[in-house]
Amino acid sequence: MTQLPDILRADEQELSKLLAEKLQRSGYEPLVRAVEGDFGPALEAMRSFLEAGDRGPAGRWARGVCAAGGGELSFWHLLVGLSGLEKVIRARVIERLDSKRELLVALRQLTDAVDVLRRACAQEILGGEDERLPVPVSLLRLIDLASDPFCLATTHGRPFYLNAAARQVFGLEADEPIQDATLEPFHAPESWNQLCRDAVTEVNRQGCWAGRTQLRNRRTGQLVEADTKMYLLRDPLYQKPTCVAIVHHLCSRQERKLDEALREALATRHAILDTSLDPIITINYEGKITEFNKAAEKVFGRQRQKVIGRSASEILFPEARIAGDDSRINRYLRKGEGSMLGQRREVIAQRANGETFPAELAMTLTREHGQPVMTFFVRDISERKAAEEAEARHREELERSNRELEQFAYVASHDLQEPLRKIRIYAERLEGELEKQAALGGREYTQRILDAAQRMQALVEGLLTLSRVTTEGQQFVQVDLKQVAEEVVADLEVRIEEVGGRVEVRKLPVIQADPLQMRQLFQNLIGNALKFRRQDVPPVVKVYGRMLSEASQLARGTPKEKQCRITVEDNGIGFEPKYLDRVFEVFRRLHPRDQYSGTGVGLAICKRIAERHGGAITATSTPGQGSKFTVILPVAHGKS
Repeated sequence: MTQLPDILRADEQELSKLLAEKLQRSGYEPLVRAVEGDFGPALEAMRSFLEAGDRGPAGRWARGVCAAGGGELSFWHLLVGLSGLEKVIRARVIERLDSKRELLVALRQLTDAVDVLRRACAQEILGGEDERLPVPVSLLRLIDLASDPFCLATTHGRPFYLNAAARQVFGLEADEPIQDATLEPFHAPESWNQLCRDAVTEVNRQGCWAGRTQLRNRRTGQLVEADTKMYLLRDPLYQKPTCVAIVHHLCSRQERKLDEALREALATRHAILDTSLDPIITINYEGKITEFNKAAEKVFGRQRQKVIGRSASEILFPEARIAGDDSRINRYLRKGEGSMLGQRREVIAQRANGETFPAELAMTLTREHGQPVMTFFVRDISERKAAEEAEARHREELERSNRELEQFAYVASHDLQEPLRKIRIYAERLEGELEKQAALGGREYTQRILDAAQRMQALVEGLLTLSRVTTEGQQFVQVDLKQVAEEVVADLEVRIEEVGGRVEVRKLPVIQADPLQMRQLFQNLIGNALKFRRQDVPPVVKVYGRMLSEASQLARGTPKEKQCRITVEDNGIGFEPKYLDRVFEVFRRLHPRDQYSGTGVGLAICKRIAERHGGAITATSTPGQGSKFTVILPVAHGKS
């Protein structure tokens, strides 16, 4: 005799009490009521089997329990109760026995003794003599632990056991009896006909069948596709068959695939979170932080484990509470929508040391496990803000400096006009007096004074004209450039005749521009072409223009707005290409004053006019062959 029967005998009352309390707590009152809280007879039946191999007490106990339980007690209650009994006794055996060998022997015998009770219950629950089909012990233990829907039934379709997964699919409560039911209500009509026609025949002939069936939830009527396998099992003792239907619910397979996909998605998500250069923060429907990536740890100076479960508005965006964004975010979480979602906005964030910094924030709203989840994508824009502020300061300083320079040029040129005028007036009077006295030396000196005053006045007037390009410009209107160019040629008619030249005005576009400045532009360019001519070669000036194609603009890297090209071409003296930049500088001259008169301001004015119109001016030239000045201007714009 082993020590297990001794333990059962010595601790019978205590074990019976523990088992009754355990089942009472687990909600299996029908079994506790059936045995009236006394599991002593069950322990005695186990001892009889272990000591003498007598199965009779187990059968009598099962019949007594089933009779006392009536319709309230199901096979499910008996299986759960016997599993609980086995666990309670196992714990006591482990507590009492020290020898590993004795412990293993006792546990093996405990399993056999409980299986005898389980077999007796299975035989009793089946009912009549003809349908008393045995259930193999190994199969019952498997069914007890299975997570897939399992059904044990007779070959006539009468179920005697459903595990929890099957009860859920079929729409049965955990303690709902199934003795009087059949399997037909749990299948679609087509599937039931298939089972009766094909499955039963195949099982009786081959011992197994596999196929696709539609299971029906009796409570909701919902149909579910399932892969079903049926096996015919025979008990060696009784040689009577029992049909076992093992139902593999398709959703279970899909769920496994979904689980794999979910794990892959989570791995991808974590990889994205860990490699993102910007902070990514997730909060749940309660407004608590659930995700805080490495970039967030670096930017905010906080460790992930210390912020998880805390409110983002309390530790990361304190200004949000003041501005009311905190309550707005909570409202978004409740309603699942909001005006700030999907948009970037600037907020004030706070680091762990209390330092605040500007950040760009975007929010998205998703759902996890049926609950709303909000994700913040944060970007520290401190450096960008500092650069923008520095650029704004520099731009403001530059604008102020330009305004001061323009004002200085205007005031200086305006104020210099008066003393120059007086110099000229008194020099002319002096020259008149000297003429009366016939003082040749004095007349030469006064002539020099007059020439210097005239040159200085021309320089001042040029500088004044240059400053007025930006300070006194007119509104842009539609301007016919061909008409403007022809009017300029008409004004220069006398000069053209004096030099024996010719000016050809060809096709020119109509654009939005300042009409007065367009006149200045043509007057300076055509006037220069007439002035810088070759000796003994009559000057020929060609003025023409055209719209630029989109391809041409792309090749030049210019904006997509429509542009035009204006060209003033001559056959004059030309200049070296290396002096291209110099010719557009203020007061820059490439030739001595005694050869070609002028102040050196004309082309600088042309450049300023082109730039004010959003365009540019350049030139190509070959010494002794002539020059070609090209002006690129927008056709239409909103500048004024």
